[in-house]
Amino acid sequence: MTPDTDVTIENVTGTGRLNDWLTVPHTVFANDPSWVAPLRLSEKERISPRHNPFFKFGEATFFIAYRNGTPVGRISAQVNRLHLEQHGDSTGHFGFFDCIDDPLVAEALVAAASNWLRARGLKKIRGPMSLTINQEIGVLVEGFDTSPAFMMPHATSAMGKLLETAGLNKAMDVLCYRMSPKDPPPIVERLANLARASEQVSTRHFNMRHFKDDVRVALDIFNDAWSENWGFVPFDAAEIEHLAKEMRPIMRGKFGRIVEINGAPAAMMVVLPDLNKEISTFNGRLLPMNWLKLATAIYMDKWKTARILLLGIRKQYRRSHLAPAILSMLASDYMALGREYDLDWVEFSWILETNEPMVKLAETAAGSACKRYRIYEGDLAG
Repeated sequence: MTPDTDVTIENVTGTGRLNDWLTVPHTVFANDPSWVAPLRLSEKERISPRHNPFFKFGEATFFIAYRNGTPVGRISAQVNRLHLEQHGDSTGHFGFFDCIDDPLVAEALVAAASNWLRARGLKKIRGPMSLTINQEIGVLVEGFDTSPAFMMPHATSAMGKLLETAGLNKAMDVLCYRMSPKDPPPIVERLANLARASEQVSTRHFNMRHFKDDVRVALDIFNDAWSENWGFVPFDAAEIEHLAKEMRPIMRGKFGRIVEINGAPAAMMVVLPDLNKEISTFNGRLLPMNWLKLATAIYMDKWKTARILLLGIRKQYRRSHLAPAILSMLASDYMALGREYDLDWVEFSWILETNEPMVKLAETAAGSACKRYRIYEGDLAG
């Protein structure tokens, strides 16, 4: 299908186009009370080669759809060389997909991203990944009535259907679970106590004096623990440094856990404050005084929800009798943290729907998933 002539696609170039790029989500979600406007400064940095380490190993372009001169949709197209080295599958990616409920606009955006990737020799398109699988991924397909957790995307109920209409199909779903820390399941506590009683197992908080070192340890465990999962791409050194810099202002030592078995780092967990409630009234802007409100909320621990950003155990221990006990101990630890801060919930996100051990642990602790995000793909033949 050829897009309607009143839909035009432009690349993001210059300040004017950048402002249009930032405006699109405000148009798409104008009447959606669950949407939280991201901070404009952060959004600019996410697509900036100066600030996002993706551009050290990847290439990207950014498209805006206009209808009669008004920006009504956006999409990125990117080539991730780390993904290609890992998988060798000639797959390119798209991300930052936001679109009004108009199939012609969605089709034009997907066509622009597909053509750009096809011109670079790619055979398949997959996404949304903004800009990598280790950043924001997926289109929300279940759980529209609540706001997303910090660093998780939102979507209208139409957006997944728009991608399907544009010719893409489901590749994978990822799940989110929200757990009340007030009443930990007895089975989790029983297993956790087995780990705590083991002379082989010790656990410690992050050392904030050596924060970067502990982030490196945690992500080294993550890269090993997740290496056989669908779509996995390891964090590289530049991404690790960037993530440490991003997390540092909102971290406390107790938000990070490293578990050692016989003195060697074996498992880890990182929990971050969910600041979306605090920034939901900012409309994307820190100035003139919102920066002070945010800093106060962080300093005074005013946040009431949190997100488990990272969790994993090294592959060599997965079949060990200690593995379920250690994962349960980490779950027990974040529930205790939640009680200490009187949190309403802690979100575990995201988990591949095919990751049965993690899904089972999350369902034991939280019940059913609160949100489901979908990753789509399609062939670039022709």
